[in-house]
Amino acid sequence: MKASLIALACLALAAPPLPAAGGPDLPAFFPDLPGWSRDGGVEQFAPGNLYEHIDGAAENFLACGFELLAVQNYVNEKKQALTAEIYFHGTPENAFAIYGSERPLAGAYLALGSEGYHEEGVLNFISDAYYVKLNAFDLGAQGDEALQALAAAIAARINGRNVLPAELAFFPAAGRIAHSERYVPGNFLGHEFLGAAFIVDYERDGRKFRLFLMSPVDPAAVLRRWTALDKGFAGEIKPGALRLSDPYNGPVRLVWQRGFLCGSIGEGKEIDAALDELVASLP
Repeated sequence: MKASLIALACLALAAPPLPAAGGPDLPAFFPDLPGWSRDGGVEQFAPGNLYEHIDGAAENFLACGFELLAVQNYVNEKKQALTAEIYFHGTPENAFAIYGSERPLAGAYLALGSEGYHEEGVLNFISDAYYVKLNAFDLGAQGDEALQALAAAIAARINGRNVLPAELAFFPAAGRIAHSERYVPGNFLGHEFLGAAFIVDYERDGRKFRLFLMSPVDPAAVLRRWTALDKGFAGEIKPGALRLSDPYNGPVRLVWQRGFLCGSIGEGKEIDAALDELVASLP
C-alpha cells in the first residue's frame, strides 16, 4: 500500500501542469483531416514546462505572454507526418508579438487568420490570441496542400477576430517596409520602464529608420525616467515634442500627444517627416 502511494506521488510530481481553469479548450481546435489519422493524443504544455517542447525558444514565448500550448501529430498511410501546434497567448497583441518575432520579411504570405505565411514544410499564422505553427515532414510537393487544408480547418474552429492590432494603422504608408511591424510587450529598447510598444521599420531616400508608438498609463512618469538617462537634457516634461540622447539607442525624437508616446530613432528630415505623419494620424 505504501509503495502504491509513493508511486502515485511520483507520477503527480512528474505530470505536466494542467491548464488554468477557464482557459481555452485547445484540443477542440484540432480537426480530423481527410487522408490522415491522429498519431497519438494531444500533448499540452504550460509556462512551467514549455521548455520541454521548445527548449531554447521558450524564453521568447514566455516574454510574449504565453499561457498554453497544445500539440497534435498526424500521419498518413505512407507514414508521412504533420505536426500542429496551437499556442495561446492571452491577447491578440501578445500573439502578434511572438508571430512578428518569428516571421520573415520576405515570404509567401497568406490571407489566413489575421495573417500567415508558408515556406517549404512550414505554415504559420495568427488568429485572435492564438499562434498556430504547422510542419510537414518528407511530403515534398504535397506538403503545401496538406498544410493549407489543415490550417484552414484550424482557423475555422478558432473562429477568431482576424485583424491585426489597430495601432498599426496609425503608422504612415510611405517607405514602410512590408512585414516589419512588431509588438514588443515589455522592456522596449532595453528599458524596463518603457513597457510595451508597436514598432515599424522604414526606408526613405535611402535612409533606414524606425518609428514606434506607446500608450503608457502615465507618459510624464515614463519621460521623467527616460530623460534622466540623458545627462545633457534640460527640457521640460510636458505634452508636445522633445529630443533626447538615449545612451543605449542614440538620438530619439519623442512626441507626447493625447496619452500616446510616439517617436523615432535617428536624425534627419526624412525621419522627422515620417514621425510628424504618425503623430497626425493619432486618434
